[in-house]
Amino acid sequence: MVADALIYHPAVSHYLKFVATTVGRDKLLRTLQYFARFFAWYLLRTNRLKSAITPWEAMKKQFGLVRKVLRAGKNVEHFKAAAVAADAKTMDPVLRYATVGRQLGYAGYLTMDMATLLDATGIRKSASAKRFQQEAYRFWAAGITFSIVGQMYTLYQLRQREARVDRKEGEGVLESKRIAMERAASQLQLTSDLCDLTVPLSALNWVAFDDGIVGLAGTVSSLIGVYLQWKKTANDCTGCAVNQPQAADMITHHHIRSIVRPGWAPCDVEKKGHISLAKMAAQAEIEDLGLCILGLGTQYPPHSLQPNSLEVLSKRFYPESPAMKKVLSINRYTGIDQRSSIGTPDHPLVNQPNPPTIAEIHDAFMSDGVPLAISAARKALEEAHVDPTQVTHMVSTTCTDSANPGYDHFVARELSLKPNTEKVLLHGVGCSGGLAALRTAANLCLGHTARRKPARILVIALEVSTTFVRSELESIHASQETRIGAALFSDCAGALVLSNSLPFPASTPTHPPPPPIYVLLGWQHHTLPSTETDLGFDVDPQGWKVILSPRVPSITQSVLQPTFASLLSTLPEGALPRSYTSPADFDWAMHPGGATILSGAEQALHITPEHMRASYDTYINHGNSSSATVLSVLDRLRRKDMDSLAPEGRVREYVVGCAFGPGITVEMCVLRRNLGGGGGGGLRPGMETPPETDESGGSDVGDEGSEVSGEGRESRMDGGDEAESSEGCRREDKEAFISEALEGVELD
Repeated sequence: MVADALIYHPAVSHYLKFVATTVGRDKLLRTLQYFARFFAWYLLRTNRLKSAITPWEAMKKQFGLVRKVLRAGKNVEHFKAAAVAADAKTMDPVLRYATVGRQLGYAGYLTMDMATLLDATGIRKSASAKRFQQEAYRFWAAGITFSIVGQMYTLYQLRQREARVDRKEGEGVLESKRIAMERAASQLQLTSDLCDLTVPLSALNWVAFDDGIVGLAGTVSSLIGVYLQWKKTANDCTGCAVNQPQAADMITHHHIRSIVRPGWAPCDVEKKGHISLAKMAAQAEIEDLGLCILGLGTQYPPHSLQPNSLEVLSKRFYPESPAMKKVLSINRYTGIDQRSSIGTPDHPLVNQPNPPTIAEIHDAFMSDGVPLAISAARKALEEAHVDPTQVTHMVSTTCTDSANPGYDHFVARELSLKPNTEKVLLHGVGCSGGLAALRTAANLCLGHTARRKPARILVIALEVSTTFVRSELESIHASQETRIGAALFSDCAGALVLSNSLPFPASTPTHPPPPPIYVLLGWQHHTLPSTETDLGFDVDPQGWKVILSPRVPSITQSVLQPTFASLLSTLPEGALPRSYTSPADFDWAMHPGGATILSGAEQALHITPEHMRASYDTYINHGNSSSATVLSVLDRLRRKDMDSLAPEGRVREYVVGCAFGPGITVEMCVLRRNLGGGGGGGLRPGMETPPETDESGGSDVGDEGSEVSGEGRESRMDGGDEAESSEGCRREDKEAFISEALEGVELD
């Protein structure tokens, strides 16, 4: 019906989200207030009747009074933000002082402004009200001045960063995009600040601005605030296909799916008067398989290898040679800033006279690697609200260890999984192992669904690759071959929890399930003929040997588009919206096997680095961790700072995961990301967007300016290292609070 189409239109949901925020309402009121000020001046200058001017004067006064009441008490937040900024020793000193000055200016303004509240509302007149208001304007002017200084300095820093960017590489393109976004944000903030500065300057009679200039400038800065808050709520709502009324029906329809017996036709339900629910259930069967990723966990080891780490070991144990020089030269230009590792170049394992044996490498895998897998698994289980005793299956993978029993046995024992938990350990799948394990888990899930049994499957990928560095250097020295594996690979564990839609029996104690992070819609596996010698990982007495031929980038590039087309063709009709047809319509969680793999994907799929932003971020900050990498990329993609780098500023609801492994095999899948009420939209517990209140409202400054750039934020993307110290977490909390305070200012 037309009414339903209007009521459930995404624009209506977006509008409701916007006006539900304090900042959104404040921006609308402020826009009307300052436009009324400008228009009243215009009517006066054009000699209009007083009766025509009076309504606009009343609008200006009443809306201003409403906003004054709403912002009462917010001065405490800004005093705290100033104190937090003063303690943020890792922040650039200039930005730190500018932030402290700005926050104190706004806090002073709000304090003085609150002192005039009783007088302004007529509750209690005060002879000091005018003096307090003048002091408030002085504080406001000081706060805006500090903000302008901060924005000018930010623009200067961005110019310095831009001069160092190499736009020929994919990561350089991504950095350029990031700089452009930060510059646009800073320029917009500067424009807003300059407009807002006219208000206190005029009120203090420091500059003779009339009401026309002040009203117009205030309207412009208010519209900037409206735009930013609208954009912010759009990011929060993008892809939300289910609003609250629909969600209520969805619960009922999932209940119906769990109790309806095979053989019941939709008409049987319709006869009982539940036509809409039957249609919804039928549509749900078309759209997805009931496979939900409820939890994700990534655990990197505590050490990071800088690019010169390889050179340190090379010079320590091997003479200079043409092949070694070439490998070390390539190592400097991989695009990787640091590789996560269980140790440093001084680790005893890689400082023996001879390369470590495979037995010694296995011991390191068990002692230093398995704890990473346990930590990642616990994170995923905790986020999924799944108790270890509820895990029905465990699908694990690694290509950097081989033993019987496998490492999954010891992880299961440490997690206290039940003895009857069904375990599968995949080997020989290399870098594609993360998605291969997900595919295997999905088929196990569907098997349990067919048997009408609940499934909660723990998927784990663990790789410890950096222990092979001596073996690789030994091969380079002995064979004089160009072997670049030692320059790319790193250590990591990733985990996820995949669930079907069937609940546990009522007698089983369970936690309420969280919203899914991703919903798995389909997958594709393909093996390329005659490519066995191009990509591999062979066992050797001195560890494992990487096989990586120069043909790999071109081979992978050639198969991407056909595999993508084949994957989409296997999805049921209606599984994807009509707007999702080409690769550029999706976000991509591409396994970052190397810079050439990512840049080749851009060319083959006609996508940008921003489509693979999480892949580049993971590659730059951690390197290639083989099978665990794609799980880390999926975890990273859902973070809010990644959303800010989305192409055209639009986060895609649908994501394509892709990885290549020995064979050569390609694994590809389509996921629907939860951008709405939790999960993958960056709204999971512990990393959710703060609630829209007076304390943490939006991405802009109220009357004094619309905060865009976030002076307290790190300009560089966070590497996402999960092994941070508690002090690092406290530092991030401080910076987050500063950013929130800057974003939620609502002054007059």
